[in-house]
Amino acid sequence: MVLPPLAPWLLPSAAARLARAGRELTSPAAAFPLAAAVLPFATFFGLVGGGVGSALSAATALAFVALPALGLVAGATAGRRREELAWLAAALAGIGALGTVLAFTLTEGADPGAILALRLDAARPELLTFYRNAGWSEETLAATGAAFDRLRDLVAWQLPGLLLSACVLHGSLLVYAFGRRAGLDATPLAAGSFATFRTPLAAAAVFVPAGALAALADGAAARAATTVLIPLGVLFFLRGMAIIRALLDRGRVGLLIRAPVYVLAVQMPIPVLVAIGGLLDEFLDFRGRFPRKEESDGGSGRRE
Repeated sequence: MVLPPLAPWLLPSAAARLARAGRELTSPAAAFPLAAAVLPFATFFGLVGGGVGSALSAATALAFVALPALGLVAGATAGRRREELAWLAAALAGIGALGTVLAFTLTEGADPGAILALRLDAARPELLTFYRNAGWSEETLAATGAAFDRLRDLVAWQLPGLLLSACVLHGSLLVYAFGRRAGLDATPLAAGSFATFRTPLAAAAVFVPAGALAALADGAAARAATTVLIPLGVLFFLRGMAIIRALLDRGRVGLLIRAPVYVLAVQMPIPVLVAIGGLLDEFLDFRGRFPRKEESDGGSGRRE
């Protein structure tokens, strides 16, 4: 009951610890058996839960712990930019996650998204009853039920896209929030923080035609385009957040102001606007237009 809410924190933390252990080994090749050793432990803990818990735990450990950790071990080379490591970790996690979905589909002969949607639908009456007993108004309950229905439909039709979005967030957390724990501070990476985060040019090149296809097409084509758009939207949201971070750093804003700004940025529909800003930054380079610190301080520091 406790692990699912903590997963966004525990999984990148475990991957960071594993990556650090792999990088401290005398032979880089030894990182592979070390990562493989994660799977028996995950299977054991999954067996405690019964049912398909063992297979799900092993698949989760592979996708969100072992593969991203190996990516950090192999990718953290001299001059590598941190966002490139985040993309690599996200891509490897995505391969593992999509492989799990494919394996489940082939094994069970059913779409895992549809199965999860049915379970969500079965839990809906109990959830609304709980909120009703807690004193929520009927208008609030109706809005909550509508949001729950949209979530169910999204899971049913776009589970791969949601998983890829989780992988994008996972890669960024692993590199930027847990980079020190992964030993990245001791590696000769290119200088830079989350404020310098950028997306690959290919992301913008794919986003525009995918958006047009999702809007104009229907059926499988629209579903596939939306599956691509969801993780790309998260990627551009992160870029937009990096612009906000750069602005806050430029203004030397303290934590008391940063915290509510970040909270506001994740309240709908603000994330959509932040993602649009991240997409436009590919063409307009907002951060390149910021005055450098030396100029804002009145100094004469040269531009690099």
